[in-house]
Amino acid sequence: MQMLWDFYELLGVSIFLILMIPITLPCLAGAIPGFFERRRRRQLEEALPEVLESISSSIGAGLGLQQALTEISQTRTDETGKLLAQAIDRSRSTSFDAALAEYAINSRSVLIQRVVNLLSTAVEQDAPLGEITNSMSVEYDRLNKLINVRESEMSGQSLLLLMLMCLLLPGVMGFMFAVFGLAAAGAYWGHIHAVMVPYLMASAALSVVVSGRMLGRTKQSMWWIPFWSTLSAVLYIGLFEAIQVGMA
Repeated sequence: MQMLWDFYELLGVSIFLILMIPITLPCLAGAIPGFFERRRRRQLEEALPEVLESISSSIGAGLGLQQALTEISQTRTDETGKLLAQAIDRSRSTSFDAALAEYAINSRSVLIQRVVNLLSTAVEQDAPLGEITNSMSVEYDRLNKLINVRESEMSGQSLLLLMLMCLLLPGVMGFMFAVFGLAAAGAYWGHIHAVMVPYLMASAALSVVVSGRMLGRTKQSMWWIPFWSTLSAVLYIGLFEAIQVGMA
């Protein structure tokens, strides 16, 4: 109980930190589902070239688009297969075009929605679906590779930015102010917390936004601002007070 009270007193050095902590948990609850949703969407998009190639092969064997998608839904056990199976079941009570559009909407992927629109247009125009789907499979495979390369490159840089601004900076500042402002030596610098905590929280928030922008996920990154801002401020204050107590 005493530890909790000491922790509360530690957080009480800044009104910004007191206000931010209650916001952190709800924002984390909003950020984590978005992370899993994006992961699911990328799995669907990465399976898209294989699906298009399978459609092209099935159409080349004399099957129609609906028969090709039915065969794919029966052979695939991943999320793509499940969504296609739902669309095929739905087409029995509605039209195939409506079920295909519902599949695109349920995927929540702009790429998949674009492919479905192109397929619908090709069917209406009586275009050669085999050639179109084969060409699209090559193009979307290349696009997925470019997206993966970009994300792998940017992920390292964005993570490094977060580590520097949200962990290293408050750690260095807390250590420096604690060592050169020891209360035991009569040079306590605790009054500077009122300035440093808002500064570090603002720096962390800005780095989260920049990191999200680097990955093309600015809106999703907003959910992580309270977490990283709170972590930065708590690390700074905790390290400062720990050094003060340890060197008293």
